[in-house]
Amino acid sequence: MPHKRLSGWGRTAWTVADVVSASDPHTISRALDDVGPRGAIARGLGRSYGAAAQNAGGTVIEITSESDHEGADITFSPETGIIDVASSVSLDAILRFSVPRGWFVPVTPGTRFVTVGGAIASDVHGKNHHVDGSFGQHVRSMTVLLSSGEVVELSPENNPAWFWATVGGMGLTGIVLRAQVALL
Repeated sequence: MPHKRLSGWGRTAWTVADVVSASDPHTISRALDDVGPRGAIARGLGRSYGAAAQNAGGTVIEITSESDHEGADITFSPETGIIDVASSVSLDAILRFSVPRGWFVPVTPGTRFVTVGGAIASDVHGKNHHVDGSFGQHVRSMTVLLSSGEVVELSPENNPAWFWATVGGMGLTGIVLRAQVALL
């Protein structure tokens, strides 16, 4: 694993970690098998404030897209307004996909260059949080890879305690692989 120097969005508190880039659950799971005592944490586009996804001296798994083809990791149902996306998809990519179709992301933080996985892990909010709540309130379900290698499906109805622990849990319950989010 290559060592890489990492920081958060503010470019302060730089650290060094072993970094693995992975897009599929098998590669991510293999990376989890080979971590040291500092453990592992997932990282998307590195837009977290502070040192949320750095893990100094440990392993950082950079979740990447399975395809560079725009929209490849996005499926959408215009009947329900539900978008199904890989956790590595940015809110920017969703906006570029959804706005021409008349739909919008329900909660947009200060930057649209965050991943869906990061938006869930941080339970981001926007200027409309007093009306529409935080990002997690619009997540209908998610697929999460646990440190054991088990993949679980979580929703407010299916494993609600784990679902709500994952929303805002900063990646400590597992790694979000996919999510279904209701658009406006």
